[in-house]
This record gives sequence, structure tokens and C-alpha cells, in this order.
Amino acid sequence: MKVDSVITLDNDVSCLLLEKVTYQNDNYFLAIVLNNNNEPTDEYVVFKEIIEDDIKYVEKITNDETLQELVKLFTQSVNRRVDELLVEG
Repeated sequence: MKVDSVITLDNDVSCLLLEKVTYQNDNYFLAIVLNNNNEPTDEYVVFKEIIEDDIKYVEKITNDETLQELVKLFTQSVNRRVDELLVEG
């Protein structure tokens, strides 16, 4: 899985992967839920990437402590991207 790709969950909900970070040796994605027209909604979710037998799937993160740590990492990652854009501009 990679950033800027759309995944469809088992319940037929589509999500756009916005950002990826690694935390405690696992990959996590910040995603935005898409509506039926594939337009972004105001609902964001965080997923952990699971790989078993070369099959990738995601698990929604609901633990508040883990979410707080991941939000810090996502914020740092986005800030770095913005800084890079400012240097390029």
C-alpha cells in the first residue's frame, strides 16, 4: 500500500491514503473516507498495515494512546513535506 492510493474496505467504504508513518516497526496510514462519488468527507481514520502470507490488509486503530502518538508522527511528517515545498518554491 502506498500514499495517494484508494483502498476499499470489506464494508465497501473507500478511503484515500494520505500519509504513512512507521511506529514501533509497523506501518500506519492516515486516511480520509470517500463518499459514494469518491469525494473526500470530513471523516479521517488511522490504519495499521498488516501483512500475512504476502497479503496486505488494514486494521483501524481505535486505541487513544496509540492514536495520540501516531497523530504526532503524522503532523511531523506533513510539516516536513510543507517545509520541502517552501524550499522548492
